[in-house]
Amino acid sequence: MKKIVVFLFLMCALPSFNYAWGGKGHKIVAIIAKNCLDKQVLDSIQKYLGVMSFEDASVWMDEVRGEQAYDYLKPWHYVNVEKDKTYVKTKDPEVVNEIEIAISTLKEKGVRDKDRINFALKVIFHLIGDIHQPLHCGYAEDKGGNKIEVQYMGKASNLHKVWDSEIIEDAGITLNDCLKLANTLSANEKKKMQTNHVEVWMNEARELLPEVYNFETKIKQDYIDKNKPVIEKQLVRAGIRLAMVLNETFKR
Repeated sequence: MKKIVVFLFLMCALPSFNYAWGGKGHKIVAIIAKNCLDKQVLDSIQKYLGVMSFEDASVWMDEVRGEQAYDYLKPWHYVNVEKDKTYVKTKDPEVVNEIEIAISTLKEKGVRDKDRINFALKVIFHLIGDIHQPLHCGYAEDKGGNKIEVQYMGKASNLHKVWDSEIIEDAGITLNDCLKLANTLSANEKKKMQTNHVEVWMNEARELLPEVYNFETKIKQDYIDKNKPVIEKQLVRAGIRLAMVLNETFKR
């Protein structure tokens, strides 16, 4: 197990709700995962994605949000758990359940249906990113921060949008930042990242909510500076865990 973890991190050292992480964040997650995959796994996944790149797969669920045929996907991006409550498993279409269903699809034995695997991959690529954005595991009362109006960098915005994309863009978070971070994580943090329990990922993101909401009406520079490394760490976690799922389900 130790050899697998070390190898994973050596590989990584290589170069309505709003959208979680925005396109830039989702693509960072996808590229981190891609750099962590075994060559055989990478080739197999690309076969099922066809002409679609990993980056394109990571944003597909957001790109089809405006198409009525895909309205059923909208609840898949998030889960609501009220303050001071714990997650209770249901059969509702929400991010925890849909990740688990997609993973089960990828683990199916026998002849794989290309269209089903293609769809499950696009779901996995996107939703593993979503579940690591704390406000996609937030509170129904404010629609995951969408109803929390804020002043951000001199303009009107909302808390969800700030976390989806604005801090990533304005703080200059890059793929290289995230890859560097992967190599500075403690042994305990690396070990914790290896869990494939989706509820653990969700609860981990929810633990960040008190600090997410720790601001006044204006989002100030100290808030951005404080949460830039938090966002980087969540993107790294998402990329590492996406790679873990893909390696486990496609390795032969």
